[in-house]
Amino acid sequence: MAERSTARSTAPRVVNSGRLAVGQMVVVGTAAALFLRDTTNGGWVMLVFLVGVHAMLLAGVVALLAVTYLLGTLTRYGSRLTERPGPRFGWTLLVWVGGAALVRYGRTALGHLGFDLDRHAEVGHWLLGLGAALVVGAFSRSRPVRVASAALIAVFVVGTAALRAID
Repeated sequence: MAERSTARSTAPRVVNSGRLAVGQMVVVGTAAALFLRDTTNGGWVMLVFLVGVHAMLLAGVVALLAVTYLLGTLTRYGSRLTERPGPRFGWTLLVWVGGAALVRYGRTALGHLGFDLDRHAEVGHWLLGLGAALVVGAFSRSRPVRVASAALIAVFVVGTAALRAID
C-alpha cells in the first residue's frame, strides 16, 4: 500500500491544463508559420539546383517533423499524446496531416472569395500556423480547448464546403 502512494506522488501533476494547451497551440502554430516563411525564394532556390528538388523536400519534411517533435517535447504536458516519446511521434504526424488538410480547405475558401494567394503568399504560411494550432488544440489535455478547437475546425470545414457548393 505504501508503494501505491509513492507512485502516485511521483507522477507529474498538471496544474493548469488549459494554459498549457493554449501555450502548446501558440508555440506550434507560430513555429509552423515561421518555419515555412521565405522558403520559396532567396538562397533556397540555389540550393535546390545544387542538391535537387527531392532531396530538399525530404530535408524540409524531416526538419519540420523534428522541430514539431521537439516542441511537443518542450510542451509535453499540454497533451496526453506528448507526454511519452512514442505517442509524441504520432501526435507530430497528426498535427501536420490535419494542419495540411485545413490549409488546403483554407486556400480553397480564399480562392472562392476572390483572394489572390499568389500575390500574398504570406497568408498561406499563417493559414498553416492556424491549421496546425487548431489540430494541436483538438488533441490537448484541456476539455474546453479541445471542444473550442474541434468546433472551429468544424465551422471552418463546413464553411469551406458551403463556399464550394455555391460555386
